[in-house]
Parts: sequence; C-alpha cells; structure tokens
Amino acid sequence: MLKKKCASCGVPLDKDWNFCPNCGASLRGVQGGTGGGLDINKMVQQMVGPLLNTMMGGMFQTQAQPKHTHRNPLEKRTEPIEEVIEPEEAVTDLRDSVAHVITLPEVKSKSDINIIKMENSIEVRAVVGKKLYLKIIKREKGEGILSEEFSKGNLVIVLKKI
Repeated sequence: MLKKKCASCGVPLDKDWNFCPNCGASLRGVQGGTGGGLDINKMVQQMVGPLLNTMMGGMFQTQAQPKHTHRNPLEKRTEPIEEVIEPEEAVTDLRDSVAHVITLPEVKSKSDINIIKMENSIEVRAVVGKKLYLKIIKREKGEGILSEEFSKGNLVIVLKKI
C-alpha cells in the first residue's frame, strides 16, 4: 500500500520501494561510511545521478540536481504526484512478436507518454493531473520494439522476439 511520501518530490510511496518512481531519490536511510566521516552513499548518488540523467535523456533526478534540467515535459511539473498507478496490461503472443496493450485511462495523446528503453525492460510513464501511470515491461536482452501506437486510451507496444 502507498502510505509514505517521497521527501524529495512528495509522491506517495510503497513501504517496500527502495527508490522513488517519480524522481529516483533513494528511500532507504542506510548511511555508508569508512569511519573517517565520509558518506559513501552520498558520494555515489552524486556521481551516479548525472550519469543516469545523461543515459536516460534527462529523466533521472536526484536531490542535488535542479528541477529545470529536465528535458522531458512530463517532469516539468509544479504540482506533486499524489497517486502512482500500475496500469492494466494484456499480452498477446504473436508468431514473431509479442504485443503489450497497456490501458492508460485519461491519457489524451501519445505526447503525454514517456517510453524509456532499458537493457532488460521498458518503462512506460504517463502523467495525468496528479496521477502517475507507471508500467515496467520485462524484455529479453536484444528484444527490440517493432512499433508503438496509442489510441483511445490504449498504448500498444510490439516487441520482436529474438
């Protein structure tokens, strides 16, 4: 259940999550150290954040990064996300491909949807008002996207089988 909120952006969070799905902030209060006053976790976050931000096209944000650095219009928000929803998904196995139909109610156009291709997954984000629709599709390494279509509240992503 979503009970606590991210200290960085205010999005409701599940108690089992390690990172905020909206801004990527670490949710675990584990402090690393070498005994010499160095906070290893903080150092790693400062190095990894800009690297991930570059790799993900401006989608990753840490507390140290100013909000105006985002290039994605979904992230240029002034109001906080109050609800994170995992949308329904129907998977159809085709001969040489797999179709994933993701229901995104209230989403009006494909420009409101952000699709991030990762090594072993595809992350779909759509923001409507104070709601964040977040779906992660697992994929095999090398399994590529053949097509992406959005119509009548449904996003269809077709992946080519390897």
